[in-house]
Amino acid sequence: MAFTEWQLAEIKIAADKYLGKRNEMIGEHIDQVKCEYRVEGQSVIIYEKRKQFMGDGYINIDVAKATYRKASNDWKLFWMRRDMKWHGYELAMFHKDIESVFRFVDEDQSGAFWG
Repeated sequence: MAFTEWQLAEIKIAADKYLGKRNEMIGEHIDQVKCEYRVEGQSVIIYEKRKQFMGDGYINIDVAKATYRKASNDWKLFWMRRDMKWHGYELAMFHKDIESVFRFVDEDQSGAFWG
């Protein structure tokens, strides 16, 4: 089931707030690295878009994934481990809204998302 227009607006507002702040910190290097998000089904994936070392293209490096669970009306947070698979982030797995997810990933007190 796809997100409603209202849910997509909530996602965009949260992304603009937290990823926008992170992109402002990048400053003059924004042409080389930028924080973005994409929606896939019932999930929001936060990623870094980085300029390739050789060539003109870009690569996307997934940072975090949040999946909306309609039955419990919450978001489940995942992180990409070194095995390149999504794992539930056990320190703070469930969030009441998408803004909470973006805030938590932005703060990244453990270094699990941004390194």
